[in-house]
Amino acid sequence: MLNLSRAAVLSLAAALPLAAKPDPAAEALAARHVQAHVTFLADDLLEGRAAGTRGYDLATRYVAAEFAALGLRPAGDNGTYFQNVKLLESSRDYTAGKLVLQPAAAGAAPVVFEPLNDVLAAPAAGQESAEITAPAVFVGYGVHAPKQKYSDLEGADLKGKIAVVLSGAPTSLPVTERAHFSNATTKAAELARRGAIGIVTVNPPAEDLRRPWPATLLAARFPAASLVGPDGQLVDVVAAIRATALLSPAGAAKLFAHSPKPFAAVVAAADKSTPQHFDFGVVLTIAGRAAIKPFVSANVLAVLPGSDPTLARDPIVVTSHLDHLGIGTPVKGDAIYNGAIDNAIGVGALLAAARHLVENKIAGRRPVVFAAVTAEEKGLLGARHLSRNPPAGSRWAANLNVDAGPFFAPLRAAIGMGKEHTTLGPLFEATATRLGWAIRPDPKPEERRFVRSDQYSFVREGIPALRVVAAPESTDPKIDLMEIDRVYWKDRYHKPDDDLAHPIDFPSGGAFAILLAEVVRAAADVAAPPTYLPGDFFGETFGRR
Repeated sequence: MLNLSRAAVLSLAAALPLAAKPDPAAEALAARHVQAHVTFLADDLLEGRAAGTRGYDLATRYVAAEFAALGLRPAGDNGTYFQNVKLLESSRDYTAGKLVLQPAAAGAAPVVFEPLNDVLAAPAAGQESAEITAPAVFVGYGVHAPKQKYSDLEGADLKGKIAVVLSGAPTSLPVTERAHFSNATTKAAELARRGAIGIVTVNPPAEDLRRPWPATLLAARFPAASLVGPDGQLVDVVAAIRATALLSPAGAAKLFAHSPKPFAAVVAAADKSTPQHFDFGVVLTIAGRAAIKPFVSANVLAVLPGSDPTLARDPIVVTSHLDHLGIGTPVKGDAIYNGAIDNAIGVGALLAAARHLVENKIAGRRPVVFAAVTAEEKGLLGARHLSRNPPAGSRWAANLNVDAGPFFAPLRAAIGMGKEHTTLGPLFEATATRLGWAIRPDPKPEERRFVRSDQYSFVREGIPALRVVAAPESTDPKIDLMEIDRVYWKDRYHKPDDDLAHPIDFPSGGAFAILLAEVVRAAADVAAPPTYLPGDFFGETFGRR
C-alpha cells in the first residue's frame, strides 16, 4: 500500500481541482429527482422491497432503467445491469426453539426457558435443525484483542462447550476496535477457534434500553439469509457454532439465577472493561428449527467511464442498499415496511448524483461504478458479494457508501463515517467545506454504525471505504433535529412507519446528492488509489487483499 502521512494527504487534497461552489439550481434539480425516486421506491406497490421478492425485483428494474436513461454502461453479469447474488434463506421457527438449563445439584429439576418470552433459539445458518448439549462457560464480551491488551478468553476452556457472552465490546477499546470486536461473526470465529460449539448471547441493560425486547421480536419474524459462495458453501458462516440463543431480560435473569456470579456483578465488571470468564457450573441444551430455501437476488450495477485509460481497471464503487424488510408483522394495521429513509432516499441520492455527473459531463480519471445492492438488511450480503466480485479484470480502488440520513428538516451538515481511516477522509472534508457543508463527528459512536452498513464489506477486503451521511443538525435553530432523529430511531426505524406519510426535506436531499457527486468526482480524480493511513487498525487488520 502507498504510505502517506496525513499532511501529505491534505496537501494532495488541496491540489485537486476545486469542486463547484454551492449551486442552488443544481441542488433544486437534484431535489426533484430525489423526491421522484423516493416516491416510487417507498410506495406500497413495492411491498417493502425485501430481497428475493417481487417488490425488490420491481425496484431493480426501476434502477436499471434509470441507469440506461442516463447512458451509463451495464456493469453486471453478461452485459446486463444485474449482478446475481446467490443466497440461502432461513425462516427460523422460534416457537420451536429450546433452551434448557440443567443445574449441577443432583436431582435438581431442569429449568426450561420459554420460547419468545425468554429466548430466541436457532440452528446455525443454513441448517434445518440442530440440538446441542454441553457445559456452559461465561466469557464476558467474548473478545480477544491482545494488541489492545484485552482478552476475556485467555485461559478459558471452551472445547466442546457453550459460550455465554455479553453483546457488544468493552468501552475501554477505541471506537474503531470496539466496533470491530463487537461484530457477531468476529466473535463467533474466535470462540469457534477455541472449541466452542454454541453461543448464548445476553444483552447488557444498556443494550436492552437501546433495543427493547419487543423490537427484537419484531425483527426476528423476518427470514434471515446467508451468502452462498462460488463453491456452494456459505460465506462468513462459522460452521463449528451449531446453535445459538439470544436471551431476553427475563431469560437472562433465569440463567444468572444459577450463576456463581450475580448478573449485576458481571455487568459492573463489564462496565469497567474488566476481562472475565468462569465456568457456569450448569449444562445447557440449545435446539432450533428452520425452513431453508435458496434464492437469487440482484445488485444493479452501471459504470461511468473515467478519462484516464491507464486507470480503467481501478474503479471507485458507490453503493447504496436497495432492499428493505418487506411485508411483516402489522403495526397499527400496516404490514408494509416501506423503508423511505432506510434506504429509498439513499438510492435516490445515488441516482441523482449519477445524473449530475453525467449531465454536467463531470468525469474523474478513473471509472465509477454505481451499485444499488441487495440484502443489506440480511447482513450486508449484496455488498459482501460485490466487494469480492468486481467487474472482470477490475480491482476496486475504494468504496463510498450512502445509507439513510436524517432528512426530516433543512440541514447542511455531514458525517464522513470512517474518514479517520483512509485518504478518502481529507478528500471528503475538502469537498464538503468547498460546498458549504459543516463536517460533524458521528454523534452516536456507541451504535457501531461503521460496521453495520455496506462499507464494512469492502473494509473486510482491505478496500478503503467511507460512508457519507447527513448529520442530525438543522440549519433552522428552532428545530431540534437530533431529537427528531432520536424519535425516528426509537419509533419508526425498521417499522412500517418509515414511509411517505412523514415529511421529508427533499431540498436537503438534493443538496446532499450534489455533495455526494462531488465527493465521488474527487475520489475518482486522484491518480494514486485511496489507501489506509499509516498504523490504521483496519488497514493493519485486513490489509489489501
